[in-house]
Amino acid sequence: MLSSIYFQICSLFFIVLLIIIYFSKQRLKTLENSIFIGTMFANLFAIIFDIASVFGIYYLEEGSIITYFLGKIYLLCIVVWVLTLCLYIFVISYKEAKKKIKKVIPILMILFLIVGIIIFALPIYFTNEPYKIYSSGPSVQVVYNFTAICIFFWIFMIIKNFKNIKKRKCIPIIFYVITGSLSALLQSSMPEVLLVSFVETFVTFLMYFTIENPDVQLVRELYRNRKLIEKSNQDTSNFLFRMTQEIKRPVKDIMKVSSDLESYKDIKEIKKGIKYIKNTSVNLDYLINDALDVSSMTTKKLKIYDSRYNPNNIFKEIAYKFEKQVDSNIKFNYSISSAIPSYLYGDSIKLKQAISSILDSALNHTESGEIDLDISGIIKYGVCRLIINISDTGSGMSIEEVNDILSMNSEELASIDLRNRDGEILKLKEVKKLVSLLGGNLMVKSEDNIGTTVSVILEQKIVESEDKEISKKLESYEQSLYHNQRVMVVDDDAKELAKITSFLESHDAEVSGSLFGRDVIEKISNNIKYDLILLDDETNTYSALDVLKELKKNKKFNTPVVIMINDNKEFIKLHYLQDGFADVIMKSKLESEINRIMKRF
Repeated sequence: MLSSIYFQICSLFFIVLLIIIYFSKQRLKTLENSIFIGTMFANLFAIIFDIASVFGIYYLEEGSIITYFLGKIYLLCIVVWVLTLCLYIFVISYKEAKKKIKKVIPILMILFLIVGIIIFALPIYFTNEPYKIYSSGPSVQVVYNFTAICIFFWIFMIIKNFKNIKKRKCIPIIFYVITGSLSALLQSSMPEVLLVSFVETFVTFLMYFTIENPDVQLVRELYRNRKLIEKSNQDTSNFLFRMTQEIKRPVKDIMKVSSDLESYKDIKEIKKGIKYIKNTSVNLDYLINDALDVSSMTTKKLKIYDSRYNPNNIFKEIAYKFEKQVDSNIKFNYSISSAIPSYLYGDSIKLKQAISSILDSALNHTESGEIDLDISGIIKYGVCRLIINISDTGSGMSIEEVNDILSMNSEELASIDLRNRDGEILKLKEVKKLVSLLGGNLMVKSEDNIGTTVSVILEQKIVESEDKEISKKLESYEQSLYHNQRVMVVDDDAKELAKITSFLESHDAEVSGSLFGRDVIEKISNNIKYDLILLDDETNTYSALDVLKELKKNKKFNTPVVIMINDNKEFIKLHYLQDGFADVIMKSKLESEINRIMKRF
């Protein structure tokens, strides 16, 4: 038996391997994928019947009906494979192929029936000589001629729609035209060299690498990620809107009282107004510094607990229990932001005690109206800042009562004994002590006969989820795949930061920008890698030198840090280099300096 049958055996191995690889993951049900599946199985059956017909010719009697049908079915499989390729060419040639596909498929089926009838009507001959086994005759010639006609059709379609076709999709077709023609020429002089199935298998393999073939699991994750981002963005917008209103209100109150004070002559009224301004200013300062200042967020200041908890479950449990205590004339509203992570590290027992106590206080001051429990969060570098607001429309508290709680000094807090009181309902003074023990802050805003809002700001370390680990692996993979320089830039001038980022991106750098010097310290401590760090000399919170000193404390840190200075500091340029900076950029020559730096590092 001629050794060329090993081409078919080799082809069978590879097409089976390709089918296993393809179906090992769930794929999108696209038109291209459906055609490709048809192409694979047409090729698989063509190889099986090709091998079977060769063995039939070799082992069965001459003129065997089994050999006859095996040979004919093999030819039909080739026709099916060629027609699926015709369908593939049509789909990649037209943008609106999906709408026209229903008209094309019946035409191809009619062609298949016509060619199939001709194949079975015409004779086929088998040659079985030493080292020469092959089929020939009019049936075989019909398949060759039909394939040649289809090839001309493919070339016509590609030339006609060349602008619409993605160039890589043409590779399998061009390869088949070339290798198919060469194998046809070879078999015309050496028909015993059976290459048809081998060439078709190779083309099918090439198609696998050119079709749009996304991983369904990845697509699902991306879709889920998009939905989460959209939800998180919506929650963030709502949170920022609410906080904006919270800031506007005390500012307006201060402006109004200040205006009224100008007309007051009674010293008691003036003192009362000043007291109100002072109290409102404290609330405003608390809101801006403790709630919204993300530059102060850092894991170094956190009290890290080994106990992890699910904040969604904790707050739902609190809300469920409290809802049962509320009378029918009081409406209880509960909301929690979807931005809150699934798991946090902290003391969930004391947190529940603090929130339950505040809710109990709200209930005691509210005979009718509403009580709201609202939980928002700001997330940054492994830290979640919980912002818990509990507000009521009850009788409220006097300024004296509020100031008595807020003005508690460390000695007064120390005098409050909370030992062995887990689970008890505490007074607001005791809650303030409890919240401070947890590493958080408590704020009270209240007006007589209007209501009270108690806010708890508490930072908790985020428990890294499986998604976080996957994200790190993806980031690591991305870094190995794309070799763009990763640059971190810190400048508290937003316009200047945008300009620097633009210059760096023109060098194909992957740029991370920040207005806070603390950010770069946090990112490096979280093992985020950069090829270069650019620091503005003076920022509102951290100077470049302060940041560099913090970074140098990490023994593994070896990223070059470049400082950006104004012309009036050029005379101390050498001192910066002696302090440990890798280079100095003059901000007056920003573009040319960045070009120089990017060439150097």
